[in-house]
Amino acid sequence: MSRSVAKQEAKASTGARSAKGERARAGLKEAALRVLEREGYHRMRISDVTREAGVAQGLFYHYFKDLKSLTLEVLSDFANAGNDPAQIEKDVARGDWYARIYAHNLVIVRSYARRPGIMRCLLQMADEDEAFSATLRGNYRNQLMWLVDLMPKLFPDVRFRKHQALMVVYSLAGIGEGLLREYFINESNTLRAADLSVEEFAELLSTMYYRALFLQNPDAKQLKYTRNLTAMVRAH
Repeated sequence: MSRSVAKQEAKASTGARSAKGERARAGLKEAALRVLEREGYHRMRISDVTREAGVAQGLFYHYFKDLKSLTLEVLSDFANAGNDPAQIEKDVARGDWYARIYAHNLVIVRSYARRPGIMRCLLQMADEDEAFSATLRGNYRNQLMWLVDLMPKLFPDVRFRKHQALMVVYSLAGIGEGLLREYFINESNTLRAADLSVEEFAELLSTMYYRALFLQNPDAKQLKYTRNLTAMVRAH
């Protein structure tokens, strides 16, 4: 390792200790988030970030080792934001499973709707960086475990075998994943013609999830966009 590179890494590890340094570092991260949304990871350059932040390009190495380390930190922060179940469900009445499912789906849909470029970058980085991919998978698993742990209590007659509840919950969690990508990231003309609001999109996912989990419809009083779907009952 050259002296210049070692010096840059040393600066990057100590450059944000002061309050002023913390603000400058945060400013670079906020700028990177905007550039990632607009340009994507593969097109983003250090000069793009510093220009967006309104600082000299040389200041970048005072806080970050390289562009990838900055990107990983920004994407990790984004992925971890708003993942607290207690906060997500703070306004949900006890025992209201539809509202509980809807609250979690609303967070997901909002992320896709507000930052489709960042969601694309998350998927790209997960494909390219093994450690980041493992972190995302771990976060995803933790988000599902609350339901996995409750499955035997919700359905005692099922007598879930080892890992069976986990497989069921993972299968249910996949509902709408492809739809989210096509609608918000790939911007399918066919799907975008529906012109759904964030709330309507979250309701659609929640209704289908609830039906698949409980084999019955949510209370129609809780539905707007999908109220007519409660008629989707096969005649025996």
